[in-house]
Amino acid sequence: MKKLLLVVCIILVIASITMAAERPTWLAWDTIVYGWPQLNAMGQMEKLSGISILGYSWRTYFNPVQLSQVNFYWEWGIQVLSVGLQGGVGLTFPLPIDNTVLYLSGSMNVTWGLASLLIGGFPIPYPMFGVGIIF
Repeated sequence: MKKLLLVVCIILVIASITMAAERPTWLAWDTIVYGWPQLNAMGQMEKLSGISILGYSWRTYFNPVQLSQVNFYWEWGIQVLSVGLQGGVGLTFPLPIDNTVLYLSGSMNVTWGLASLLIGGFPIPYPMFGVGIIF
């Protein structure tokens, strides 16, 4: 089982790198670990989708992301390992450093699925803090 999981992960990484060769890529320790931002004509991020810690997630900002300002978003995702759904709201603060931008974020999420059935079927809330870059 571990070998199968490793093979699937390697295939996903190779496919992701191939797909991301011509477009911006998001890499972070956040709810979305590896993904692809959608940028507007001015180069501002409006949406983000990608592989999360437990599945696949989509993030939508209320307004295009502005540097050195707090930017609010909502997100949802399918969590494969917990066999459920995840949703939440959060904020991102893009911090320009030299030639790159460091995205600091925090969110309040809830997950609902098989794991929540263990506590009576109620959604499980959890905070998330992260940091990411676009390259």
